[in-house]
Amino acid sequence: MQIRTFKASTVNEALAQVRKELGEDALILGNRKVTVSPMETYVEVTAAAEPDRGEPLIAKPAPVDGLDLHSRNDIEEIKSFLSMLISSKDYYSKLQMQQPLAEVYHSLIVRGLDEKHCYVLLNDVLSAMKMECLDKRRVMEGFCRKLLEKINFSRPFHDLPPNIGAPHTFTFVGPTGVGKTTSLAKLAAFLKIKRNLEVGIISVDTYRIGAVNQLGTYADILNIPFLVVQTNAELRNARMQFGHHDVVLVDTSGKNFINPDHIKDLQAVFGNMDDIRHFLVLSATVKDSDLKQTIIHFHPMNIHSFIFTKIDETLSIGSIINQLLRFPYPVSYLGTGQQVPEDIELATPKRLLTFLFPAKKGRNGKE
Repeated sequence: MQIRTFKASTVNEALAQVRKELGEDALILGNRKVTVSPMETYVEVTAAAEPDRGEPLIAKPAPVDGLDLHSRNDIEEIKSFLSMLISSKDYYSKLQMQQPLAEVYHSLIVRGLDEKHCYVLLNDVLSAMKMECLDKRRVMEGFCRKLLEKINFSRPFHDLPPNIGAPHTFTFVGPTGVGKTTSLAKLAAFLKIKRNLEVGIISVDTYRIGAVNQLGTYADILNIPFLVVQTNAELRNARMQFGHHDVVLVDTSGKNFINPDHIKDLQAVFGNMDDIRHFLVLSATVKDSDLKQTIIHFHPMNIHSFIFTKIDETLSIGSIINQLLRFPYPVSYLGTGQQVPEDIELATPKRLLTFLFPAKKGRNGKE
């Protein structure tokens, strides 16, 4: 096997050199960024030419449906292949992957899932495989099982113990425009009407008068007491006023995750109240990298669980699946529209898969 190293200004330029010199079937073995000086950097890609003779690294698929594996060695060979891809960090190279792995992998990537997560989980699927014939359906089913094993779910209002001395307090924190106030109103209605619980609402959102007025309107309609506070002391007093209530829901102003000082405002308001649980509300329409940075930004708030909103406004929820795989926090609720109180539901494994692999129906998963 002929192994060569290519240098270029960008990865794409280096890959173009690889294809020109070694052909479309070249194997990408690795890549790295090299810094010569603060003003000079380049990318180095190591590749190998496909051998002219002998057995290929991965056999070409047989001309039948599914993948015919005649021995356990075939599975181990594919596992080794996946491991090589993970270590090389070149997930989009033109390496030939056995069918049906390539089909499953492609269907996951187009849904926005992180490529390394896909490879790791597919490798786990292969490790658990005992059958002698793989097909797309079996691989996809195995992937879904492994995916759900990695994701945590929470039912904070379904297993709520009785109020003993203080109400259960939940806050809604997150960036601007993700639907914190609407999510709070939906859950307040659920707790009041469906669970028959005594609910109180507090707002510390002093920046958006419109949001405070909107929440006050919801509270009036639901006949739920509503208070507005600005400081830690006022929040403590408000909780004392709601001492006989089962649940208190607290709305907050949206925070720009790019400004690290904003989190300090929330910490000042909720300081020394460790019994408060914080929902981090995020929009499914936001790109993967911004969601990741937002979660890192709000990490000091000791996040209880996620609420993902605007599920109905995106064609793919891959970005939120990525966060559930990256971070240990569970997901509690999914927002599927703007109607109060209907368009929110408990996050379950079945519903999460329904939104990840939607049938030909509405994005809320309903006919």
